[in-house]
Amino acid sequence: MKPLTTLATASAMLGISGLAHAQFAAAPGASANPLNPAVFQRACAAAAAAEPSAVRGSGKNTRMWCALVDREGKLLGITASDTGGTPNNPLNSDAWRGSIEIAIAKAYSAVAFSSNDQALDTRALGLASRTDNGAMGMPGTDAGPASLWGISASNPYRPPLGLLQGSDDLVGNYHHGIITFAGGQPIYTKGGSACGGGKLVGGFGVSGDGVDEDDAVAKNTVMGAGLCLAP
Repeated sequence: MKPLTTLATASAMLGISGLAHAQFAAAPGASANPLNPAVFQRACAAAAAAEPSAVRGSGKNTRMWCALVDREGKLLGITASDTGGTPNNPLNSDAWRGSIEIAIAKAYSAVAFSSNDQALDTRALGLASRTDNGAMGMPGTDAGPASLWGISASNPYRPPLGLLQGSDDLVGNYHHGIITFAGGQPIYTKGGSACGGGKLVGGFGVSGDGVDEDDAVAKNTVMGAGLCLAP
């Protein structure tokens, strides 16, 4: 799983520069840098098309749902990597429909437990919630296993008593949800011309294949969009 070089190079190789940007609907003001939904749509499409699938058969690449949220967890966009479609208009995407909520929740999970000081992606979040992670201290303590036991139940996805929760892709809403397996990455700005010393600005989540493939596509998307995975 090699990181993509640049978004422009990958897009040119894959011939996807003409993806319909309008399908990645943006909340008011969301198109301003650093979280440009159209840029993330193209980066995710390129990363997913370049990543070999673990579940679709030999010689086939992944098809993902790609979700972008801002620093407060507000959904900026959710699209299918293979068509640019949305949940309400998937444009015949072959990405799993069950991955829509998972991708959004992964993006939220990554930003919800990261900070300007430390990045915590959904793989790390999951390992910290397991009872068999090999830690030798008292369970439920910082040094022991399952220090985050039960965290997956802490922020329900679109809780049923919430008001005006809307549909899967209602841009501008806060859908929440906690996912404890790989595929969600925090997004950081660059401190200068390179990664390091930046600030947490959002989260990105993908779902649609094996967890390692989800993780690779999420990471390559953030980097392909010109942003960073850690402060």
